[in-house]
Amino acid sequence: MSGRAALARAFGLQQSGRLDEAEAAYAKLLAADPANVAALTNAGALALARGDVAVGVARFQRVTELAPRQGLAYNNLGFALVRAGRDIEALSALDRAVTLQPEYAQAHNNRGIALVRLARRAEAIQAFERALAIEPSYIEAAINLGEQANRDGQPARAAAAFDRALGCQPENVYAKTGRAFSLALTGDLVQARRSLERVTAAHPNVAPAWQTLGAVLNWTWQHEAAEAAFRRVVELDAGNAEAQFGIASTLLARGRFDDGWVAFERRPDAGRDRGIAFAQIPAWDGSFLEGILVVYGEQGLGDVVQFARFLKAARDRVGGLLLLLDNYHAPLGPLLAQAAGVDRVITESERLSTATVAARVSLMSLPHRLRITGESIRGTPRYLFPPADRRASWRARLTPLGSPRVGIAWSVFARDDQRFVTQHKSVPAEILMPLVAMREASFVTLQPGMAGDPRPFASRVFDVRAELADFGDTAALIDELDLIVTADTAVAHIAGALGKPVWMLDRFNTCWRWRLATDTSPWYPTLRIFRQDRFGDWSGPAKRLREAFAAWVAAPRAE
Repeated sequence: MSGRAALARAFGLQQSGRLDEAEAAYAKLLAADPANVAALTNAGALALARGDVAVGVARFQRVTELAPRQGLAYNNLGFALVRAGRDIEALSALDRAVTLQPEYAQAHNNRGIALVRLARRAEAIQAFERALAIEPSYIEAAINLGEQANRDGQPARAAAAFDRALGCQPENVYAKTGRAFSLALTGDLVQARRSLERVTAAHPNVAPAWQTLGAVLNWTWQHEAAEAAFRRVVELDAGNAEAQFGIASTLLARGRFDDGWVAFERRPDAGRDRGIAFAQIPAWDGSFLEGILVVYGEQGLGDVVQFARFLKAARDRVGGLLLLLDNYHAPLGPLLAQAAGVDRVITESERLSTATVAARVSLMSLPHRLRITGESIRGTPRYLFPPADRRASWRARLTPLGSPRVGIAWSVFARDDQRFVTQHKSVPAEILMPLVAMREASFVTLQPGMAGDPRPFASRVFDVRAELADFGDTAALIDELDLIVTADTAVAHIAGALGKPVWMLDRFNTCWRWRLATDTSPWYPTLRIFRQDRFGDWSGPAKRLREAFAAWVAAPRAE
């Protein structure tokens, strides 16, 4: 059989789904002709289809060596490297592909996928748009663009992309799902829900449609229906971490802590992200332990502060407790070093000697390990204190300001990769301007670092952002104030943990932790919530805030 005939036979087997026979045919052909580019290309695609990603990468790599000026070769290699989780290398290959063939739409789309995985969303959006500019009917690129625009909080841009996909393929379930979510992001939750219910009825086995329906139902406080949608996702995709978290959030929002903490444990193990040696430390099950337990931070800064209340109970069961707050969580180190139960804080994981540690646990897993119930969190007294050496300096720093002194924080940077969460949580500066305009109080910004632009408040806000080195400073400053007015950010948690009066402006589609009561929270007895009555509409909470603040300022207080 000639080489061309052998290649045709192998390809025929591949096309008919007889993958093992096709693999044997390609292996035989390549043994006789190892530089056959067409055979290597087809065999690389076959290896990916069979789940043998490493072989696929090796074959496509060989093609780039044999055909170094071929954009297709680098596109295929980049796609395989994405499948292998080697995203930086994938981007390099795909950059080469679009350099060699600037009008190669598929390479631009795959490049966008690699950029998404590298958390470079703005560039990814540009790559998907470039793919569509070359090939306007490229449905996959349009859906990819829509999904990233939704995550970026750009619903109009997303809707346009999904409409383009639906113009080419009106019944595309993924385009319909994304289009409905872009509608939800504009605030039309009722129509979004109805659209998603139609999609899931027509496509009952498509997990992303159920996932999106669950999210929208959760936004509208329909917890039981949201839980059912998330559970349907798990039936279809047992390893779906977002759905597992969705189930947990709907349970915790209803105060079903026993079931909620169990469901919460099904999220991915964040400890495995800290290296092989750390991941090999035994997980702590909550039992008594003579050795040292390392507790590590996870999720957002506010989450860590909220769950720090459980550190003392954990310390009571172990011989010693180290708190690992590295990378993103490191600015919390000086504050949480003061927390009861903490023997030492480590802010660089490299300094942790895994040989001396007996067990590890995420801070977010402590409620489950300690069997925390709803009653045990109610009325939790003050459990954090600022570093003693910083209180005096902040007291002196505030001396020029008259009383009462009010701290404000309005701009949120959500850790989540979904930028719309940042948009939903952040409070427009104009909402706070009527308060700041009142001469009966002094105002101080509590925005961390240089976040938040205080210019709308002119000279009425004492701007100390550049002096807040970490959350130890933030806590010391808060402790010297009379009231905190804030968005749903770490400042709210710190003020609550310090036992300070704190008023929080909250979005309609709020987090599970704030849903247990209308305007209060069992997590922080000193917290008062001013929540939106409708999605995205701050007018209601703004009015109630102005009225409450006027009464608070006018009330007599001890000198």
